[in-house]
Amino acid sequence: MAKAKVSFKPMRIAEDDWNILAECPGVPGVEPVHIRGFKSKSEIDEWMNGERRIAWLRSQGYAK
Repeated sequence: MAKAKVSFKPMRIAEDDWNILAECPGVPGVEPVHIRGFKSKSEIDEWMNGERRIAWLRSQGYAK
């Protein structure tokens, strides 16, 4: 798969329910993905700045 830039946007659903919306703008046929299971913005920040983001990208085929 060619390199695709994935953008991540935190989304607050409820008081203690947060998701990350992962999108590949400009890539036809790739649907946005909601990454669920976060309790706070700080959990999302840890995910975004840690190894879990890279692991997710690898699992989706966007990184080596």
